Amino acid sequence: MRWILLACALAATSASALRAGASRVAPRAAARARIALGSANALAGLVLAPRREAGFDDKVIGSACVRRFVNDDGEQWLMWYSARGRDFDPDVLSIATGRIGLATSTDGVSWTREGAVLSENRDEWFFFDTAHVGVGDVQVMSSQSQRTGGVAMYWCYYFGGDLARTAETAPKGASMSIGLAMSSNGRNWGRVEGEHANGAILTPSDDPAAFDAAFVGWPQVVMRRPEDYVLYYHTIVARTGNYVVAAARGTDGVKFNKVGPILSAGPPGSFDERGAGARHVIEVKQQDGVRQPRFLMAYEAIDGAGTHSIGLARSDDGLAWTKSGDGPIFAPSAAQGAWDGGAVGRPNLVPLDGGRYRLFYYGQSGKGAASEQEWSGIGVAECDGTDWSAWTRVGSTHDARA
Repeated sequence: MRWILLACALAATSASALRAGASRVAPRAAARARIALGSANALAGLVLAPRREAGFDDKVIGSACVRRFVNDDGEQWLMWYSARGRDFDPDVLSIATGRIGLATSTDGVSWTREGAVLSENRDEWFFFDTAHVGVGDVQVMSSQSQRTGGVAMYWCYYFGGDLARTAETAPKGASMSIGLAMSSNGRNWGRVEGEHANGAILTPSDDPAAFDAAFVGWPQVVMRRPEDYVLYYHTIVARTGNYVVAAARGTDGVKFNKVGPILSAGPPGSFDERGAGARHVIEVKQQDGVRQPRFLMAYEAIDGAGTHSIGLARSDDGLAWTKSGDGPIFAPSAAQGAWDGGAVGRPNLVPLDGGRYRLFYYGQSGKGAASEQEWSGIGVAECDGTDWSAWTRVGSTHDARA
């Protein structure tokens, strides 16, 4: 059954980057966590954490999608992020999803929360997203179709699960699908009903032997050229229990046909022995006289011990990928008591001026869901765009829990 496979895989990863929402920290343990996280080095990179006051995001914050816009008035940064509050239904699958929030910034480091902008679907009981939702990707695209009237719109590719239980003891929302929502301002969203009966644009395979029968989630869409869209997602392979990145293709950004796996687990003993999960693909600006791949992929890697780190792969066409190096380009912090010393993953790359890049990522302090030091949040690091393994966590005096 799909939910059993998913639950086993989550437990086997050890690092609770995929189920941080399951933990509850006792008061004394919370005090110890605050002490351990008190130094500047321990907090390096942290820009958004579960809020201190009660709210939809006061328990765990998961993946984030960040966009930077530059105009005559300066910079505007938008971050859509997955989050879960302490009042969320405890019977829903314990991963870092629930609702999607929005935060804004003028520098990409100090963020202001704007609240929840997309919640579980309470209008269509038969839709795939009635239990929980999580953000995958947000694009600004225009279309000449009747969907947008030819104007630029925000397209949010998200994923979620419904209220159905596949077995009596199964959690709600375990079988996840991918959906699409649109907005004119990035704040007020309308769901786009996909071609599948549950409203999704991509669903798990009905064949229990298929590689993506468990779930499809954490989508990202890249337009290789006009009318050529690639949707990247990941799942768990039933036969091996490993994570795998897969792709689907379409011509309009709404309907997609599956291509199959494109990035799989590494050899025994490697940093990605258990596979590749959430990822972010960017198109690299080509330089005259310099031969370089057209696309780069930062991907969440899981080793045999369940440690989550971030690896790099390269591609000329966005479909055939080659892993770069034999180790991660970004790993959990080695600083004592670091907020992200247990796991890092769910990368999101943002280009800056001068060829530099920022890496937004999910991090947490512990490696087990029952850890008293559990701590989750969104972090940021920078590199110069020439050495993709040389990242520096960005410091901030901003209160990440405000």
